[in-house]
Amino acid sequence: MSPQVDQVSAYLDRGGIKYEQDFETSFFRMLFEGKHGDIRVLIVVEDSLVQVFAHPANKVPEENRSAIAEAVCRANYGLKVGKFELDMADGELRYQTSVPLGDEFPDDSVMDHLLYVGGAMIDRYMPAFLSIIYGNEDVKLAIQAAEL
Repeated sequence: MSPQVDQVSAYLDRGGIKYEQDFETSFFRMLFEGKHGDIRVLIVVEDSLVQVFAHPANKVPEENRSAIAEAVCRANYGLKVGKFELDMADGELRYQTSVPLGDEFPDDSVMDHLLYVGGAMIDRYMPAFLSIIYGNEDVKLAIQAAEL
């Protein structure tokens, strides 16, 4: 195990966060309860980078992927920390944040932000995404409503 993996594990333990660790891939998996359903979180640790991916349990149906891709573009414009991503092949929608690792491992407040901002963004925009998928709402209006 790398020192970075050990530090992520120690951070999660200090916070009392329940997680599963994949020792072969340096992945950490956890599940949080969001306002609009469960949010799955994956932490990927590399030598020079920590990435956090948060995604809802459901995938975007194939017939709605183009509209959600537009919604993702509209939602991403102006974001300062992180981004939404949509896998057009399988419909996975996720929010990604990351921090480069230098000589010092980020303190707990930085790790908290990295870990929790994705879930907060999923919670904020999920009603818009769902209204586009199931309510045929106009993409521009749905994203504008999420950003009020």
